[in-house]
Amino acid sequence: MANSIRQSKIRLEVTDRKLGDEWAEWDGCLEDKEISADSGKRLFIGFALLAALLFSGIAFLFWYLIQPRIIQLSSLLANILSIIFLGSVVLLFTWLFLNILSVFFQKNLLLQIFRFEFSLTFLAPLVIRLSERFGFSKDQISNSFIKVSNVLTRIARKKFKPAKLLVLLPHCLHKSIRQKLIELGEKYQIGIFVASGGSLARKIIMEQRPGAVIAVACERDLILGIQDVFFKIPVLGIPNQRPEGPCKNTLVDFIEVENAIKFFLHL
Repeated sequence: MANSIRQSKIRLEVTDRKLGDEWAEWDGCLEDKEISADSGKRLFIGFALLAALLFSGIAFLFWYLIQPRIIQLSSLLANILSIIFLGSVVLLFTWLFLNILSVFFQKNLLLQIFRFEFSLTFLAPLVIRLSERFGFSKDQISNSFIKVSNVLTRIARKKFKPAKLLVLLPHCLHKSIRQKLIELGEKYQIGIFVASGGSLARKIIMEQRPGAVIAVACERDLILGIQDVFFKIPVLGIPNQRPEGPCKNTLVDFIEVENAIKFFLHL
């Protein structure tokens, strides 16, 4: 695997999600939320609980409305469906609390069936929309989600060889930081790649077939990227820093990237 940054010249489809597209509505004015969106894990967890409560409430209302008609058809069928419905709600909150306990106690209590592990990732789109209605920015809730996701990745404590570890960087990263990361890749004999779009990032992952990924990008792109490889590859996301605004000379904590590499290599 190459030890230097590679940039593909593959032509992307018009429908591809390019890195930076999530900032298309940005007006160019620098505000705190554009420079930093640092949030705690409790923000995402709180809205995940609220989303689960709202979903359950809507489901109860729906069942309350249709139950009389089902009873008219068959009381046995109504009882069976009631048991299935209540069991599903109990399973939902059991799964959610196991995730929350795993995050706060940093113990692997996640619900797993065979090799399929249930994670909070699939709730992210709903939680983002819900939190925005309460005045939180997409960056804030995404930052919180990334921290939660990183904890869930870390508690699995899977070890990988350098050849199975891949680092993805955004094209907007400052050149000096990029050069330091090139040297870091050479030091640990891992592949470091620049991805300028969602399709290109997926193509790199498909070609390299890594066991784990360390991704550097803004929160908006990270959360979409994590969902792209949901259930498939463990990912540690590292939000970039944007002192000049998004998509321009962004920075990243070099030590945090190196620590993520050491984590996956068990160094």
